[in-house]
Amino acid sequence: MTDTALAALRRPTVVISGRPYPIVLPSARDPRLHLAAVIVSLQILGQTAFDFRLSIAQILIALGTCAVLEIGIVFRQRRMIMWPASALLTGNGVAFVLRVQGTQHGDWWSLRGAWIYAATAAVALLSKYLIRLRGAHVFNPSNIALVLCFLILGSGRVEPLDFWWGPMSALMVLALAIIVGGGLAILSRLHLLTIAIAFWLSFAIGIAAVAASGHGMTARWHLGPVTGFQFWWVLVTSPEILVFLFFMITDPKTSPAGTRARLAYGISIGLLAALLIAPAPTEFWSKVAVLGALTTVCLARPLVARFSTEIRLGRRALVAVAVVTLALYTGGLYIAGAHARPAATAAESYEGRLPRITILPSKGVFSQLDRPAAGNIVRDLMSDLKEPERGRVEAVTLRLELGPAQGGSAPAARIEEGSGRLKTVELGLKRGRYVITRIRSQGPL
Repeated sequence: MTDTALAALRRPTVVISGRPYPIVLPSARDPRLHLAAVIVSLQILGQTAFDFRLSIAQILIALGTCAVLEIGIVFRQRRMIMWPASALLTGNGVAFVLRVQGTQHGDWWSLRGAWIYAATAAVALLSKYLIRLRGAHVFNPSNIALVLCFLILGSGRVEPLDFWWGPMSALMVLALAIIVGGGLAILSRLHLLTIAIAFWLSFAIGIAAVAASGHGMTARWHLGPVTGFQFWWVLVTSPEILVFLFFMITDPKTSPAGTRARLAYGISIGLLAALLIAPAPTEFWSKVAVLGALTTVCLARPLVARFSTEIRLGRRALVAVAVVTLALYTGGLYIAGAHARPAATAAESYEGRLPRITILPSKGVFSQLDRPAAGNIVRDLMSDLKEPERGRVEAVTLRLELGPAQGGSAPAARIEEGSGRLKTVELGLKRGRYVITRIRSQGPL
């Protein structure tokens, strides 16, 4: 009798209506449990250290939806009760990335957007069983569901997890150590490190080209567009990108076999992600571009595999194709990115004396306001005020606040007039200048 047969006999069973059903429990050697430990650790850190706008209830809805569906499907198809290890990973992947607008950090049992989490998790789980080619998965389950969610609902209702989690600190170092250490340990065991390394290197090169073209990305945690080296560094060291490369593109069910195929797979996702980011002016679309690159490559893999067996090129022809492809890719990056280059700052129109400026500390943003930046913001504010009100302003107190998904961090200003009146306003960028976007009720900033 084989070891497999003996293991099957030793499995616990449950009898339902006189029929025994084996129960498959998790194994301590299952790499899915190790991956789950990494993601759960990051979820805990995210809630305690990085102000994740995600409730425990939202996480449980995603997990429960996937678990119930998989238990039911496996029971029907294989007549067994199985611990839904893969389903729980899929649900955790959805909950880890997906954010519903309006969810506040610390509201642990918020059911805001509950149907969105349930629907996205259901699409993710069902895609494993309904979208198959020759008996194998076509898409990474959580990836395809998240891409559909973001494209269908848009940034007004949902958004992915931010690229930037917070300033460098001991807890940020711990989070990066968990991601990188856990990723290296799991992928080394599964022999999938080739994909992760190929993706990161190609993505870093592609994003460097995008940054060099003058690309700018607005983000809720940054004042003004993120550009240049800062744009490149934030993306290539982003915890979200590291989670994506270690735990999403390396899914054993959807990644190819063989070193060359895995190299091509990782490089294709990295370069395509950079190409799709090039025209994206906001962080929302940049994050969707990264997720969409994996979806696109997974969709294209069967076609490439089919035609690659029919095409044979010599070494010279391959070199020529590579040179032409590189030239077209570089040109495509520059042309695609034209829309995402920041507009020139509008000429300053206010030349009068600035009021007294006080800068308050800000939380959850990439950098604090300095004196030059605060002076420029107040100058724009004075230009936007009508002449009678402008002359009454004696002091302005500023701080940065997290902005909406489609825009950068927004300055909030408390305007103090000589008569003792107070007015608090929110500012936003418009054609390179800060203008008043909303007037709040009177009171302290």
